Amino acid sequence: MMGEPDDRPDHDGDVQEKPDADHPDGSPGAGGAAAEPSDAAPTDLSLQDYASDLRKRVFEVYARNLWPLLLVAGLPVVPLVLLAQISVVLPAREGAYLNGVLQSTAETLGTPSLVVLGTVLVLAVLVGPIPLGGSVLLGGGALLGRRITVRGAWRGALRRYFTTLTWALMLFGLVVVALAASLWLVLLGWPLPLIGLVVLPPLLYLLTPFSVMLPAALLEGHGPFRGLAAAWRIGRERRWPHFLFVAASYSATVLFNTALQRSLLRWAELPENGLLTVALTATSATLVAPLALLLLCAPVLLLRAPVVCSGTNFGGLRSADDLDLSRVDRQLSAISSSTGAPASDVPQERSEAPRGRDRRWITVSVLLVALFAPPLVGPATVAANPFGLAEMTASQSETVAGNGSLVSISITDGAALIGRAHIDGVEFTNCDPDCTVELQHDTWDAGNGFSVEGGRPLRTQWVKFEHGVESGEDRHAPHPESGLYLYACDQASECGDDTDPVLLRPFDGHTAALASAVAPIAGGGVVVASYVRNDDRLAPDEVVGGDTGGLRVHVCEETGCADPRVLDVPPELVGDGFDLGRAHLDVAGAPEGGFGVAAMDLDFGSLSLVTCADADCAEPEVTELVGDRFRLRNESPRRLKAGARIEYRSDGTPVVAYRDPLSGQARLVSCHDAVCSEFTDTAVTGPSWARPVPGLAVDSLDRPHLLTTDMEENRLVLLSCVDRGCGETVSRGLVGFEGEPVSTALAFDPHDRPHMAWGEHTAETVFGGPLAELLYLGCTEPYCGSEPVTP
Repeated sequence: MMGEPDDRPDHDGDVQEKPDADHPDGSPGAGGAAAEPSDAAPTDLSLQDYASDLRKRVFEVYARNLWPLLLVAGLPVVPLVLLAQISVVLPAREGAYLNGVLQSTAETLGTPSLVVLGTVLVLAVLVGPIPLGGSVLLGGGALLGRRITVRGAWRGALRRYFTTLTWALMLFGLVVVALAASLWLVLLGWPLPLIGLVVLPPLLYLLTPFSVMLPAALLEGHGPFRGLAAAWRIGRERRWPHFLFVAASYSATVLFNTALQRSLLRWAELPENGLLTVALTATSATLVAPLALLLLCAPVLLLRAPVVCSGTNFGGLRSADDLDLSRVDRQLSAISSSTGAPASDVPQERSEAPRGRDRRWITVSVLLVALFAPPLVGPATVAANPFGLAEMTASQSETVAGNGSLVSISITDGAALIGRAHIDGVEFTNCDPDCTVELQHDTWDAGNGFSVEGGRPLRTQWVKFEHGVESGEDRHAPHPESGLYLYACDQASECGDDTDPVLLRPFDGHTAALASAVAPIAGGGVVVASYVRNDDRLAPDEVVGGDTGGLRVHVCEETGCADPRVLDVPPELVGDGFDLGRAHLDVAGAPEGGFGVAAMDLDFGSLSLVTCADADCAEPEVTELVGDRFRLRNESPRRLKAGARIEYRSDGTPVVAYRDPLSGQARLVSCHDAVCSEFTDTAVTGPSWARPVPGLAVDSLDRPHLLTTDMEENRLVLLSCVDRGCGETVSRGLVGFEGEPVSTALAFDPHDRPHMAWGEHTAETVFGGPLAELLYLGCTEPYCGSEPVTP
C-alpha cells in the first residue's frame, strides 16, 4: 500500500494529505525503493531518546522562546481578561473597606455578576482554542527544532480550531464523569479513601492520553479522534514517562496559581483579592503557563526506543509508534510558508538606527503592559474605592464566652475604650487601632454594669457572700456584706479585685434576675441604677435598709460614693420575666447635670424613662415611653431579646433607642424636653429575629445615629437621622456577617467619625453556651464618608 489519494477525508472529517511512504518516518516501503525527496524525514526535526534529555530540552526551549510563547498565549485573551475585571469591580458596590481591604456585602451571584461571568465563559470557550492551539504548535515546533512565528502559530491554531475545542470539551467531560462517579459513591455511603482508590486510577490512566491528544493531533495534523488514537499509539510502552510529564504540567499550573495564592494569604498575610496578591499570582501564572504547555507537548517527542544505526544511515529506523515527523514537517511548513517572521522575531543588525531601536522598545513595552496589566485593572479599581464605600480601621478582640452581653464604647484622644458586660463578668478592651484586652474579670455573677465614658472606667458588680463553717450560720443565710458594689478606676487594667469597692446597695435577700448600670454625671458624680427581683420571703423591717428588691437609683456627688442618695422610683417599672442574663437598664448623664435611666420591663415589654433635670432632684420624673407589649406576663423560658440605650443632646434633651420585644424593630424615641414629657417614637428598621440592642450616639449637630443590623442583607448598617427629630433617616451599609449578631455599640469622636464595636455568636462552648467575637471598627472620615442629608 503506497498511500491514500489526495484530499481524501479521514474519519474525523479532516482532509487527508498524501502520505509520505509506507513507514511513518518517511522511509520507503517494500514497493517503493525510490521515494520523493519531499517525503524524506526532515533533518531539522528530532525526537529525544531519553526522558532526562527531554526535560533538559523543555527548559532550554522555555528560556529561549518565552517571549513568543507569551505573545501567542496572552494577546488573544487580553480582551477576555479585561472583560472579567467587571466581575472583580462589581462587589465594590456595597460593603466597606476594612484596613484597606474590601469587605463586600453585595450578592455574590447576583444578576450582573452572572451575566458577566456567563459572557466571559462563552467567549473563553470560543476564543480559547486560538491561544491554546497556537502555543502547542509554537512550543512543539521549538521542541522539535523548528522555529514558528507568532502569526504562523495563530494561523495553525485557526486551521485546527475545532480539534482544539473538541479536545477541551472531551477533557472537561472526562473530569465531569469522574466527579459524577465520586458523588454517586458518596451517596452510596462509601468512605472517601475507598472512593479515591476506585476513581483516581482510571481517571489518571485516561487523563494522560487525553492530555497528550492535543499536541499529537495538532503536530501530525489529525482531527480530534484520530489525534486521540495517535496519542494512544505514541504512548504505547511509554505510559509512565507520559504520565510524569502530564502530571508535571498540571502540577506547575496548580502550584503557581492556587498553592501560591494560599501561601501568600497564610504566610505573608496578604489580602485575598489585594493588588499585590493578584499581581504576584497573575504574573507567576502568566510566566508558568508556557512551561506547562511545553511539558504537555513533551511526551510526543519521546522515542519508544533508542535510534538504531543501520549501516551508514544515521537517520535510523524508528518504531511506527513514534511521532510522524514527515506529517509534522508538512503541518509546520504549511503554517509558516506564506508569511515571514514579524519584525520583532527577526534578529536585528547591530547597525540598527537609534529610531528603530526606540520604536522596538516602545513596541515591547506596550506588549508587556498588554500581557501583565489587565489582571490588575480590577484590583486597582477596587483599591481606588470607585463607589465611595466607608473606609474603616478594624481590629478583632479575642473570643470570649458569655450569654447575652451589653457593649459600650468611648473615644479619648483617638483611642477607643470598649466595655463589655456579660453573665460571666466584665471586660475592658483598648483599641488604638489594634485591640488589646486590658481587663477580663470573671465574676460568675450576673447583673454586672460598666461605663467607659471619658476613658475612665466604672463598673458595678453584684456579690453574694456565704457564711463560713465557723460562723455557725447556714451557708446560704442572708449576709450583711452581700449586695451591689461600685468600682471606680483610673485605668481599665486596674479595675479588677485589686480596686477597693464601695458597697452601694446592701441586699441580704435572695438575689435573682440581677441588673445594674452606671454612668458619670456632670460635676464628677456618679449615677447607678440597679434591679434585683423582689424577695417576698422577708418583710422590709427584716432586711438591711428595708430593701426587699426592685428598681433603685443611687446618686453620688463623687466617684467614692461616701454618701449616696437613694431616689424613690416605682419598683414595678421593671420586671424580670425569666431572663436572668440580659441587661435591661441603661443610664446616661445630662451635659449640664441631671441624668436619665431607660428601664425596660421584660415581663410585659414596656419601656419607661426615669429622668432628673439636675443631680439634686429629690423626686425623678417617670415617663412611660412604650406600654405593655404582651397581654399576658412573659413566662417563656427562652431568653427575651430586648433592651434600650439612652443618650443626651447638647441642649439636655434625651434620645432613647430600643429594640421592640415583640416585633424586633429598632425604634428611636426623641424627647422634646429634658424630662421627656413629650416625645416622638419612630421605627427605623423593619422586624428582625436577631435583636441586639441598637448602638446609639449623637453627633456634633445633635443628630442621632444608630448602629443596627439588616437581617435581609446580613450586614451591619449605620442609620443616621437627617435632622434632630429624626423625621427622616439614611442608611449606610457596612460589613457583613454570618453568625447571629448579639451586641452593638456606637460613639463619635470630636470630628464626627463613627467608632463601633459589635459582636456575633460564632460557636458554642463545651458547656453549650455561646462564644461571642468582638470586632472594633473605626471610620477614617466623618460619618464614614457620607454625611446624612436628604436623598
